Amino acid sequence: MHTLQARLLPFLIVLAVLVVPPSQAQNRDTDELGGALSSIGQQYADNYTQPITDALGANLNAGLFRTAEVGGEGIVPVIDLYVGVAGTGALTAGSPESFQLTNDVIEAGNGRQLRIEYPNTDLPTAFGENESPGSADIIDVQTDTKVDEVPLPSSLIDTPIAPLAVPQIGAGTVLGTDAQVRFLPETSISDYGSVSLFGLSVRHSLSQYIPLLPVNLAVQGTWQSLSLSGSDDSINSGEIVDASGWALNAQVSKSVPVAPITFYGGLQYEQFGVDVGYTFQTSAGTSTVSFEQDASNNVRALAGVSVTLAVIQLNVDYALASNNTVSAGVGITL
Repeated sequence: MHTLQARLLPFLIVLAVLVVPPSQAQNRDTDELGGALSSIGQQYADNYTQPITDALGANLNAGLFRTAEVGGEGIVPVIDLYVGVAGTGALTAGSPESFQLTNDVIEAGNGRQLRIEYPNTDLPTAFGENESPGSADIIDVQTDTKVDEVPLPSSLIDTPIAPLAVPQIGAGTVLGTDAQVRFLPETSISDYGSVSLFGLSVRHSLSQYIPLLPVNLAVQGTWQSLSLSGSDDSINSGEIVDASGWALNAQVSKSVPVAPITFYGGLQYEQFGVDVGYTFQTSAGTSTVSFEQDASNNVRALAGVSVTLAVIQLNVDYALASNNTVSAGVGITL
């Protein structure tokens, strides 16, 4: 069963680290992302994967801080080192579940155009209905004759939350400034291709300029990039997905004097975009296809609490945005 659902499964695993129940994973092919996109039109892929981009952007821009205090978190005064993992989850309740599309037109080279005709029904997104809407016909525009047929996907997964786990290391301070790095080296995932991630955050204390301020204030800027490439034996063996985004936030926190508890919150402005490029190929022709997507989140407000036990720090927060997120972290502070 060579459906887009089966072949986009690795894409969702790599980008959103979604957990697929065993019952949904049975009897599926394991073709990698490049093979899946090679027979699907641009507009269909664009609409189908938009919820994935929304969830990915919401997740990557979550869990960026645990307190507004810059310096003084660790056991060594002024000098801080944090090593931990942020687990984030984008709520999918507001994600689009279906879309309408009549056809795609593909330039197949040598002046030949192919029209992909879809059934006259609601087409599910990756987080939509489970059932496939059927098949699409590939028509040679010049002769108006059917030259191929491709099956259409059902939803990729039905989940109320799309989780992501990100390793991160923080260090500081210099003149009231610290930095945090998120990093995943290029990692091959079976035949699915390889993924890499890098992010950098720089934060500066504002409360240091206001003596006797009862709370901690700080501002932070973050930039992150993610890349996904196809496997070497795929028609799309190069970079398929190039995603990047940035965020700016203002933070506030207040520690409880008699307990190792800190309440924190913030306002954040963010942008996240994905560039997808692949080779479309069927028996009727080959073409290079590319499109861009922007995640729906632009502004979020969040509130949370962190607890420090010796050198172990735990935190959890909730953010309100176009895609609401919940974030939890665990790390070691020195």
